[in-house]
Amino acid sequence: MVDRVQRRAARGDERRSAETGRGPQARVPDPDEAWALLAVAFRPAAVTIVLLSALIVVTLVAANSDLTGTFGAIAASWLAIHQVPVTVDGTVLGVLPLIPTAGMVWAVARGCAGAVDVASSRRRVLRVVGAAVCGPLVITAISLAVIADASAVIALWPPNTLAAFGWVLFVHLLAAGLGVAVTMGPTWSADLPAWARNAVRPGLRAATAIVGAGAALVTVSLLVEWSTVGGLLERGDGVVGLLGLTVLSVLYLPNVVIGAAAAAMGGTADIGDVSVSVFGNVGGSLPPLPVLGAVPDGAAGGAWPALLMIPLLIGVMLGRDSGRRVAGQEALFTVLAAAAGVGVVTAILGLVAGGELGAFGTVRITWWVFGGLTFAWLGFVGVITAVVIAWFRGRGADDDADEASTDEEEPHLPGEEEVPAIAAPVPDASPIPAGKAPGRVIEAELVEDPETPAGAAAPEDDEAQAEVVVDAEVEEDPATTGSDASGEADHGAEGDLPRGSATPSD
Repeated sequence: MVDRVQRRAARGDERRSAETGRGPQARVPDPDEAWALLAVAFRPAAVTIVLLSALIVVTLVAANSDLTGTFGAIAASWLAIHQVPVTVDGTVLGVLPLIPTAGMVWAVARGCAGAVDVASSRRRVLRVVGAAVCGPLVITAISLAVIADASAVIALWPPNTLAAFGWVLFVHLLAAGLGVAVTMGPTWSADLPAWARNAVRPGLRAATAIVGAGAALVTVSLLVEWSTVGGLLERGDGVVGLLGLTVLSVLYLPNVVIGAAAAAMGGTADIGDVSVSVFGNVGGSLPPLPVLGAVPDGAAGGAWPALLMIPLLIGVMLGRDSGRRVAGQEALFTVLAAAAGVGVVTAILGLVAGGELGAFGTVRITWWVFGGLTFAWLGFVGVITAVVIAWFRGRGADDDADEASTDEEEPHLPGEEEVPAIAAPVPDASPIPAGKAPGRVIEAELVEDPETPAGAAAPEDDEAQAEVVVDAEVEEDPATTGSDASGEADHGAEGDLPRGSATPSD
């Protein structure tokens, strides 16, 4: 009875564990897993803070400044990496460089990708993502407290708390999702339709092409306006100032590239009073940053609308890639899914590339216009290209089918019956030496000559044997046709008969 009760209790525990998905050993991570989660949570943040501390201390020492506000500067830099606007002495700096943010995203994504594998459970994945988000949020809370304390000593104002936590959550959640998706992608993609799986790679190529086009435009503009860029660099007043302007230009280069890409797609990039578009520019004053020398200072020329060939070609490339991967209606779904994904990515890039710029106004890339135009260009042109490719593929398949049909036998007429050929009977015969064709069949009976003694041997033995009487009858072979073959057979038969006189037998 006791054993029965224990078995029932054990079965009840197993049932509850199966229903809730929690086993007795799955509630608390083991020590190795706990250390791995701690590394995911705090390793990128720790490395970032160490690098920021070294950079800020070196900068303050090089500028012959005291180290009073070192901790406040480190905390503000941590927030700036996550695109949190920083307020210094009443001036809001919301346009922040994207390279440090991209580096943080890469580090977090790499850590999350290494913490899971294709066999990881959903609970394991959620723990990794939670650790990647919670650790930076703790550092953000500490940074806000440090900034609030340092604001009494230096001209650093505390940022909006909700905005700070929101931006940190967004950056690290995005990075953790990317890292987990890289590792778990093969497992998750098995449940997706084929057109969704095939949209990933063409979409990545299209997004890379858009950013590459923006980088190419900025490079060409910098080369054309190199004299202006050199004049801005000379304002550095020394090696330290020149190095500082160069570093700032490199850090803000991705922001300028995204603005150029937005203009190439048909959108508008605003820097204070300055507006850049393929349909017209508006001039004004710019910050003395060398990389901004690439911004055109005059009205757009008549050839500027030709830049719209860039999104047109990228749309053709997207449609071609999608049409080669899938066929039929799925190709259209693939193009639209890829275009939508690229549109979301470009909208996010346009959002993070802008912000407040103090006395110069606002750097603004209308992110929803940027994303919408990207989706429209890639979707419309890509669908047309995919349809054309599908038509050519179908035409090629029809041509192949026609060629294959010509190789087949011609169909029989209605009512016509096939009559099988009747093979002539082949008589059994002994093997015939090569080169000799049978002509006539000879039936013969050999009779000994009684006048010839049995043991006599003479030189004329061969001739005597040749004069043996042969009773022969020649018959025509029915299998032999043709006069030439008959002549050859007669000649061969007569050669076997004796040359001299022969005595007929009884």
